[in-house]
Amino acid sequence: MRLPHIRAHSGMLIPVLAGIMLGCHSTPPITEGYPHQRALQGKSKEQVLACAGTPLQEREDGAVTMLRYYKEAPLLEESMVSSKSSRPTVHHGCWATVVIQHQRVDQVQYRFVPSSVDASNDCEEIFANCPE
Repeated sequence: MRLPHIRAHSGMLIPVLAGIMLGCHSTPPITEGYPHQRALQGKSKEQVLACAGTPLQEREDGAVTMLRYYKEAPLLEESMVSSKSSRPTVHHGCWATVVIQHQRVDQVQYRFVPSSVDASNDCEEIFANCPE
């Protein structure tokens, strides 16, 4: 036989655990719609290479070419200042993939590393020399 106060505590356990799980869950950052990402649409491969430089990886598959770039956050950006010292934050960066189809940029995809951190500034910096 269970005592009434034990039954009340076990009945509260499920809502409390559900609240903790929902509170710890966050939505991933948005990876589309940034200024340089949109500005590259329709540009040629030569124009991208001229402003963004040589990619880390270039892959061709028929009429599709993919250029992959990576940019890490500077070390100072990964240190957060607190009252009398600093504390480390998450090391992050961004992969940018430029998809060229029929000689023109069809899309630019950003993937943040880790995916929970908004590293859009790192991706946008890859294309900072590209005209908008």
